[in-house]
Amino acid sequence: MAWAFVLLCAVATSATAADGDASVRRALQQATSRSAPTQVDARAVEALSFRRDPAVSARVQQETIRAFGRNPQQVADLEKVIGSGKMLREFDRILRRYGYDPTNLSDVLAAHLLISWEVANDRDSRQSPAGQRAVRRQLIGPLAAVPEIAAMTNADKQAQAERTAYLTMVSALTYQSLKRSGDRQALDALSANVRQGLLGNGVDLQRLALGDGGLVAR
Repeated sequence: MAWAFVLLCAVATSATAADGDASVRRALQQATSRSAPTQVDARAVEALSFRRDPAVSARVQQETIRAFGRNPQQVADLEKVIGSGKMLREFDRILRRYGYDPTNLSDVLAAHLLISWEVANDRDSRQSPAGQRAVRRQLIGPLAAVPEIAAMTNADKQAQAERTAYLTMVSALTYQSLKRSGDRQALDALSANVRQGLLGNGVDLQRLALGDGGLVAR
């Protein structure tokens, strides 16, 4: 359970790390204010896709370990769960199960939103496969329309996607570990931290419902 405590600390200290600028907040609010469109804009997909560069991955991996590790033991624990590459591979596997592309920034952010919703509400999105698929359609158009995002370089998109992937998996793994241990107090703290992280982007996860149209404000 030592690694789970490290990850819980990481979520707590990164609760506001997802705070974005006003244009990104507006895009997320727009996306969750209405049901997903039936089709995905191919130009938006192309604009937010990236090719992975191993050098960028290695840099983000070490940045993440340094950001989350507060002492040598925590750094060692994080090297095991992040430095091995297993965490990013597991994230990719989850995205492909949803029908998402792990080399598309919008799909990564959609997965972050969906998994954060699960943690904040103690829910399982697998009960709504159509809803899982819809969330990516909700986000990709509004995000591609943000000039700062559309102008990102390949390396910038990759770095942002992989930082988001680690934060998402930290939340998910901590949530799963605490569920197994039955630690209700720690689960409530985790839920509050994850919810606070998205509130910085103007999205209240506890006011969203997952259905065939995606994650829509109740």
